[in-house]
Amino acid sequence: MKQLLTIEFIKLRKLKSLQIIFLIYAVISPVAIYTISKFITNFMTFFLPKDYSPFTFPDVWAVATYSASYFNILMGVLAVIIISNEYTYKTLRQHVIDGLSIKKAILGKFLVLLSFSIIITLYTFLTGLLFGLANTTTESTFMSGIDSIGLYFIQTMCYFSFAFFIAVLVKRTAVSITLFILSFITETIIGISISLGGFQTFYAYMPMNAFSKLTPFPILKEMIAAGQERNGNVPVILDTPINIAVCLAYMVLFFLVAYFTLKRRDL
Repeated sequence: MKQLLTIEFIKLRKLKSLQIIFLIYAVISPVAIYTISKFITNFMTFFLPKDYSPFTFPDVWAVATYSASYFNILMGVLAVIIISNEYTYKTLRQHVIDGLSIKKAILGKFLVLLSFSIIITLYTFLTGLLFGLANTTTESTFMSGIDSIGLYFIQTMCYFSFAFFIAVLVKRTAVSITLFILSFITETIIGISISLGGFQTFYAYMPMNAFSKLTPFPILKEMIAAGQERNGNVPVILDTPINIAVCLAYMVLFFLVAYFTLKRRDL
């Protein structure tokens, strides 16, 4: 595995899009956490519990992961570029010619995506930790609510699996990126349409929607409770264990389809 990662990262060292996207993520992610926290405290006070504080433990974890989740689309674009480049520059074919099995070549790509997930999850954890340590004055420990970080890691891998799937099927970078981004817009439009038609449960099981609900809006439960009290309407949201299972199933499906497509395709 170490050898596979070494081979992959040697290829990625000079990829400018990798450096630019990670720099954007590193700089803007803390700003997004601060901005969303201020938005909640300044404009959504009606929904806030008395002891709620988005900059302190445990609430900061939900804010940090929700804020960071917006950048998963950007990271997904990076994954599309990396996988598509294998076709553009025929490096995957060259690895096979040089004696690397197709199974190991694909494993190398998976390990890269796993490494990216770990890196951005750790960065999100450290960002949330610093916000929490700087602002928490109560006895709450940083372990309170930290399960949001684990859910964020699953979410990043889910988005990467979908990006991998799109890039393998389409192969061309520009088309793959366009299709990847349009998938979110298209599913949202379809989801809203069928929800208005009384099929909210079906929308809850759609992949992009399920992925996004791993890191929901920090005060979503309070907003739902207020809406239910006002007009009795309750949106269909899967319980967390069910949602995790659905997301993991999609992730495995996307990776497996991409894997078998690569195995059968003429590189």
